[in-house]
Amino acid sequence: MTNGMTRWDQSPDVLSPVGQPIAALLAHGPHRQRLDGFDPVYRDIVDYIIRCTHRIWEEKNIGLCRTHYSADCVMHTLAGPATGMELVTQNTIGSLASYADRVVIGEDVIWSEDAEQVFYSSHRITSRSTHLGDEALVGAATMRSAGVTTIADCKVIANRIVEEWLVRDNARALWQVDADPHAVATAAAEDDRIGDQARHDWRARWIADTRTLPDVPIPQGHPATLPATMLRLAFADDLYGEAAQTLSPACELRWPSNRRGFGRGFWIGCAMQLTTMLHQRAFRLEHVAARPLPDGDVAVALRWSLAGFHKSVGAWGAPSGRELLLMAVSHLRLRGGFVVEDVTVFDEVSALRQIAGGLGA
Repeated sequence: MTNGMTRWDQSPDVLSPVGQPIAALLAHGPHRQRLDGFDPVYRDIVDYIIRCTHRIWEEKNIGLCRTHYSADCVMHTLAGPATGMELVTQNTIGSLASYADRVVIGEDVIWSEDAEQVFYSSHRITSRSTHLGDEALVGAATMRSAGVTTIADCKVIANRIVEEWLVRDNARALWQVDADPHAVATAAAEDDRIGDQARHDWRARWIADTRTLPDVPIPQGHPATLPATMLRLAFADDLYGEAAQTLSPACELRWPSNRRGFGRGFWIGCAMQLTTMLHQRAFRLEHVAARPLPDGDVAVALRWSLAGFHKSVGAWGAPSGRELLLMAVSHLRLRGGFVVEDVTVFDEVSALRQIAGGLGA
């Protein structure tokens, strides 16, 4: 069972990075957590995530991917899975070739120990960079600055990331470098239709899992119960008002593509932008984690998927009739029994790519 080995509030001295300067996060000190098989430089699982990200992305020691990912690691995105540490390494080199001055700001690491020495981290970052290099689908370098939110969920064993789920606000990133998300998605869909279509079978399997598998079980008394119920009430039951009662009246929201706002009504509007387009929906909760924060707050991470048929006009244009898959991660801050902050990330460019006929049948 998820989090079955350990309580969600174990190791309270393994602190969230929220509000801490990078110098403090990278300071060396005594180990605060048992980490079997990890490099000695890492003090705990939060330090591992923050420090190795800094070493790879900001110090540009990209070869460390080969000692921090397993040889057969799988990275899940809505552009399709990538397998193997060498592919991760080459993709990182390619990304930094186009955005060489990228700065990665760690906002939070919400972790769990799902079995003995099997760690799961949900790492939220804001990256800031300049579009310094040409890209195949985006085009020539624009020299424009961009800032985008990403959440990487990682399963980590003995210093190696063995599986990763990555969500990024790609539409917002493209707008900032003067690229059209619809055009980029359409071009990618054209490439998807060339060659062996079996390479896209992962999407059909994921949709089937979303429709048939149960939600991940949540241990009794776990803080994820409240926000998980909120999501299910909205996306599965269409009980938006009841769902929104979980939010504080002034809850702050950051959702993809410039959805920035406050309050229950704004949250309902964001949720309805998805549900109005997708008919015969299926919602599935895939993972939960939580960590205590200072002053009694609690941080919760929920990874979830949503499937449905694109049959109504909405934020993604005219209905295509295609069955779409969405993967999302929500980071929520709880205070006094209410959600006071909701940062949700998903990739709308991949949704547009599916609408344009990409990523398989």
